[in-house]
Amino acid sequence: MMVFLKLLKGVSLKISFLIICLALSSCSMISKKNISNQKNQSVKSEAKIENEKFSVKPGEVVKINFVKNSLSENAILECDEKKIPYYLENDRYVAFVAETYFTNFNDIKCYIDKNSKKTQVATISVGQKEFPSERLNVDQRRVSLNAKDLKRVQKEQVFLNKNYSNSPSHPYFDEPFMLPIDAFVTSIYGSRRLFNNSKQTQHLGTDFRAAVGEPIKATNSGKVVVARDLFFTGGTVTIDHGLGIFSIYGHLSKVQVQEGEFVPKGTQIGLAGATGRVTGPHLHWGVKVNGHFIEGESLVKESAD
Repeated sequence: MMVFLKLLKGVSLKISFLIICLALSSCSMISKKNISNQKNQSVKSEAKIENEKFSVKPGEVVKINFVKNSLSENAILECDEKKIPYYLENDRYVAFVAETYFTNFNDIKCYIDKNSKKTQVATISVGQKEFPSERLNVDQRRVSLNAKDLKRVQKEQVFLNKNYSNSPSHPYFDEPFMLPIDAFVTSIYGSRRLFNNSKQTQHLGTDFRAAVGEPIKATNSGKVVVARDLFFTGGTVTIDHGLGIFSIYGHLSKVQVQEGEFVPKGTQIGLAGATGRVTGPHLHWGVKVNGHFIEGESLVKESAD
């Protein structure tokens, strides 16, 4: 009888041990499954945006809105292998993606890169757009540059490029962009220009009708990085708005801000004029986003949405 009880006790212990092992194995499997699901969910959560398909035309910008709480600060947004800064706006992250005037019309694919794992979040299709042609007659000195003027232009370009490469990854603004002047547009963005029947260029800005002395306002808050006379654009102000977004105001008769100064949206930054390469008084307004000169009105529209 004693032998039987010992055998029974041994079997019972083995069964208990087996049950514990099975339970632990099951828990381990569940734990691994949960971890795997969490990882997948983490990657998935980075891909949550309000719209996955966008469309732009050459020289336009689009605003990408991420779903609230779906994007972490340490993730990287890349569009066509270019890093795009994003910022927090009303509890959600947003980013501006621009297409160059010199597009190849291929779709722009945007990815979130986190921990070296890329997840596609958006596709931006690029549509066709026709641009008009213009013939302009200006001072020949501003078309056929002598050695002295050429050296000046090259020096100015180095200065401008340095400023364009130092924009912070955070915004200086917290409101939508606005037009710098309420006036008739005399020359649209993208028009193909022929100066003095010899020099061909693209007009990568918008010209507004403006009399000499008419006040010009900052299209948004930012840091003044250029406030000086330049060969082609004359009296010029450039404002860095952060995120690689710049606004440029050209041909001013008077510059009323200083380099390094921070200006709120709507600040009077200068007076319209006819300086630089011009046919007459007007304001040239340029906007640069992600390294591309774009149509400023596109940024005004997208930032308001």
